[in-house]
Amino acid sequence: MPVIRVGVSAALGVLVTFLLIILMYKLIDSGSKDLDPKASIKIPDFLHIERQVTENVNSEVAKPEEPEAPPPDIPDDNIEFEVPDNAISMAAPAAGGNLSIGNSGFARDSDYIPVYVPQPRYPNRAQTRGKEGYAVIEVTITTTGGVRDPVMVEEWPEGWGFGRAALKAALKLKYNPRVIDGVGQEVPNVMYKFTFQMAK
Repeated sequence: MPVIRVGVSAALGVLVTFLLIILMYKLIDSGSKDLDPKASIKIPDFLHIERQVTENVNSEVAKPEEPEAPPPDIPDDNIEFEVPDNAISMAAPAAGGNLSIGNSGFARDSDYIPVYVPQPRYPNRAQTRGKEGYAVIEVTITTTGGVRDPVMVEEWPEGWGFGRAALKAALKLKYNPRVIDGVGQEVPNVMYKFTFQMAK
């Protein structure tokens, strides 16, 4: 019995292989026929609208007139105004020296106001206990306005995770880069204070 099965299987295999070879030959042979000589039917392009293309260019451009005489120079003398005795001063209050938080000093903070401040993640333990605090981070502003080398300068209260959260957020700070003569400059030792407060 096994010999008969093997013989039948072999015969079927030979037959199927032979039929596949004939089928492949017919498929290859059908590709060499000439193309259909009948004329093709052209479908009308009924959505096409012919438009005339015109150039909208003003050939005559009027040049601005040059000024006849330069404007007069403004005198450098200090001009004094009469100020009444009951006038209120609108000048900004003067801050003496460097501003400081704890042991860290800020040098001319107005030069380094970030254009983007990320929201730091509130530490879980501090949030569940209702703790508030802050962390002061010192960074170096890169030539592109990014931040590198963040260092925690001060954290209050200590041990509640405010410093770690502020260090992660400080890496995403964005500043306007300092540019001198068209070249970006790195600015080291820039301080930023992250404040952590509970929503009221």
